Amino acid sequence: MSGYVLYLLLAILIVVFWRARAGRTYDQLLGAADHHHHQVIATIKAHPKGGTWAIHKRWMAKKN
Repeated sequence: MSGYVLYLLLAILIVVFWRARAGRTYDQLLGAADHHHHQVIATIKAHPKGGTWAIHKRWMAKKN
């Protein structure tokens, strides 16, 4: 039974990633993620001890 669940989850992940791709090239996908990557790195450097999810969302909103 667990094998079917894992295959279902894999299929769902494939569909989600395929829809997120939306006809973009690999370079376009990397370019779109670049801004978010630098935003997360800057937030981690500024707040190395972390915090709650609500506080993290507030930090990320300030970086926009």
